[in-house]
Amino acid sequence: MEYYQEMVETEAGIPARIYYGGTGRDKLYYPLHWHRNLEFDLVMEGRIRGRVNGKEQSAGPGEIFFVNSGELHETDGSGERILRCVTLLLDEQLLEEYCDELDRICFVIEKRSPQEKRIAMLIQECARIWKKKENYYELELAIRLRQICCILLRECAKSREDGTRLRIQEHQRLKRIKQAISYMEQNYEKNLSIQSMGNYMGMTPAYFSRFFKNSAGQNFHEYLERIRVCRAKEELEGGDGAVTEIAFLCGFPNVKSFINAFKKEYSTTPAQYRKKWNEKDKK
Repeated sequence: MEYYQEMVETEAGIPARIYYGGTGRDKLYYPLHWHRNLEFDLVMEGRIRGRVNGKEQSAGPGEIFFVNSGELHETDGSGERILRCVTLLLDEQLLEEYCDELDRICFVIEKRSPQEKRIAMLIQECARIWKKKENYYELELAIRLRQICCILLRECAKSREDGTRLRIQEHQRLKRIKQAISYMEQNYEKNLSIQSMGNYMGMTPAYFSRFFKNSAGQNFHEYLERIRVCRAKEELEGGDGAVTEIAFLCGFPNVKSFINAFKKEYSTTPAQYRKKWNEKDKK
């Protein structure tokens, strides 16, 4: 997965991607990323927390963690004992079929509002239809997805022109933090530092450090470590390289720091994780 821009593939003929998530699944934390799709995370049980464009957001049972197209966001449900949710990633092109000025609006879904309840019901129906895949399920999905679009466009659309100056500043800030994250994603295996990142971004180290913390909600070193750990997890799942080799391949200075970071994120060692993964793969 790209931490800068995630490319979301949809099934042929279906302008959305639908999947179930929660405890017992492989991934409950998604680091900062963005995509063109609108994201609806409907929580059935537990709570999802995260940040959208630097602002904290959460959703509990019956609520939707919503993300507009292009917004920088992260979601985390890893602290929940039990978490069940349905995620719908809606292709922005479906909305563009009906709205020529989509780039001038955004959508706001108020918690516990009639709009949220109706969209939540439609998402559950979409998930049911997608799971059963009965005859003409694509047609059924197309109807429900367009009903969601209708609610968004009629009742949840807000003009992006409100507070234009502030929005321009916010746009520039998001553009810069996406630039920094993209560079980190592409160069995580190198010896990145606040000094080198500041040079790349044209900022002093102190200014870059503050800018990153204020924009991403965590400091530069914490975020870089999470990128490296996530990449190491993929290496453990997809190959048979030695733990030492993976540590250096993913940019860790030594094996000890890799093991400590991995345990912090996944509550197990890299070796134990690989063993569990391989056992699951054989079943």
